[in-house]
Amino acid sequence: MIPLNDLSRIDSATLASEIEVVSKVMSSGNYMMGPHSSALEVEISNITRSAGTVTVGNGTDAIILAMQGLGIQQGDLVATVPNAGGYATTAAIKIGARPILVDIDPVTLQMSTDSLRNMISNNQLSAIVTTHLYGLMADIETIRNICDEAGVLLIEDCAQSFGAKFNGKSAGSWGDAATFSFYPTKNLGALGDGGAISFKESIHLSRARQLAQYGWSTRYEVALLGGVNSRIDEIQAAVLLLRLQHLDEENNKRRTIIKRYLDSLSDRRTIVFLDDESFVGHLAVLVTDSRDKDQATLMAAGISTGIHYPILDNYQPAWKSIFENQITPVAVTYSQKILTLPCFPRMTENEIQLVCKTLSEL
Repeated sequence: MIPLNDLSRIDSATLASEIEVVSKVMSSGNYMMGPHSSALEVEISNITRSAGTVTVGNGTDAIILAMQGLGIQQGDLVATVPNAGGYATTAAIKIGARPILVDIDPVTLQMSTDSLRNMISNNQLSAIVTTHLYGLMADIETIRNICDEAGVLLIEDCAQSFGAKFNGKSAGSWGDAATFSFYPTKNLGALGDGGAISFKESIHLSRARQLAQYGWSTRYEVALLGGVNSRIDEIQAAVLLLRLQHLDEENNKRRTIIKRYLDSLSDRRTIVFLDDESFVGHLAVLVTDSRDKDQATLMAAGISTGIHYPILDNYQPAWKSIFENQITPVAVTYSQKILTLPCFPRMTENEIQLVCKTLSEL
């Protein structure tokens, strides 16, 4: 089977360089909150044009701490989309905020700006979390303007969009805060887990950094409620600094693969895609009216598939009471039409050709 992703495919030069940097970290005896973590924070801050960045344990912690750093409190309304895996909803519930759902655009499958405007006109929102889903940036300039007009905080969830740009500005440079995940399958993935948060304002950065370290003001003195233990380790940070050097090249490979898929299709199907730098191809998502049939055909040809994501937030069993009467008809429709295809930089030419051939015959 052609896998959706295969993290074991690594060339000898890359493997050697990563083993070398891991060995150096091990020999240093400095495993946490060291020079590599600090350097990674600087690199991300430069990309996001932010006041600073704090590295944390994972992408979900990043969203939780972004909300806390911005001062979102229990009972505050936080808007998000229902089709992005539930991570923003998880974070809002964790801090006692109230998640509320914005429907999606039927072409991009990102947050609908019309739905967002309607949501703001009918609710007193504290913040919006917009996820750049599948590696495609949302209509972030419009969303930023809507937030500014309404006085609402904006958090960009950039877990799937590291390296994307819109009008020359990177994903993560538009929000009051921006969150990142370095889960191994992400465009910029670690050998384990990790995350980061950038902030526009230093006061928010300082608060989040303190909360990520138990809420300490000084060692062992807890000054802020809600603190946790969330930090990246030096091995992950060192590997990420190496991989960051090749990110644009690998994003281009992802984009090229998905463009070839799109060109193979008939008019009855499409793929979430834009042929510019606002799309970095985290996932190759086919949109089809015959998902079950297409999935069976692909599987029979030896091609793995997935669904990102099969259950909307407002249909999750544990969250039904939270989202009672929250209707998102476009998201419901497209949740039944999406199918994820293999896409990763080290796919072979034969694998890409087989996927293209099978798509052309659907």
